[in-house]
Amino acid sequence: MESILFIAPGAASPGPAPDAAEGLCLPAGSALAPCADAPRLWRLTEGALRLDRPEAADATGGSFTQLLLPGDLVGLEGLTGAAGYQVRALVASHLQPLPLPTLPAGWPVLAEGLGQQQRRGEDLLRLRSGTAQARFKHLLLLLVPEASRREGDVSAWPLPTLKDMAAIIDTAPETVSRILGNLRRQHLLDDRQRQVASFSPTRLREVEWPAGMTRTDRNPRRRRAAEAWAA
Repeated sequence: MESILFIAPGAASPGPAPDAAEGLCLPAGSALAPCADAPRLWRLTEGALRLDRPEAADATGGSFTQLLLPGDLVGLEGLTGAAGYQVRALVASHLQPLPLPTLPAGWPVLAEGLGQQQRRGEDLLRLRSGTAQARFKHLLLLLVPEASRREGDVSAWPLPTLKDMAAIIDTAPETVSRILGNLRRQHLLDDRQRQVASFSPTRLREVEWPAGMTRTDRNPRRRRAAEAWAA
């Protein structure tokens, strides 16, 4: 069995990951290294990934193209011969290898991939249109596993970095920080742990968010707390 590689955050070169038969665990911030010999297909079973085009880089190392969520196929672009894409874990994630589709038996996988692209295209439209706080609200709810989005209880959910969230919704990290600060003051969210937020998905979705959540917080103590979260 060939070894699968991932690139750890800040690492100069890829390092070996667990045997592909057992799946692949990607720590937050790690990139999935492409296989040079042939494309590979994976299913994301846990976590969240971002798909980037590195040739048009932003501050995080790539131009955000798509958000991948549990249940999604990973590596579809490789099946079409498209090159230059990078997959990176927004939070700790797990992928399960899948056999490459062969026709005609592979048609169900290809049809699933087409449906996935349509769904993620609709998500991208909502992540890039409307007010910054509306885009951020949609992102927070997407990061909650689909089976838990109707839960009313408060639970802790892992979050990407401020830079990643800002790149996904096409705004500045400072804007995301201000929205988080406003959510805390409205008691809709508690983010005392770094890159972890506690909230009720149902309440977050149903409560109308107040206007002006992207304004600068003039309270020095609150501003320092937001800056510490972003560090």
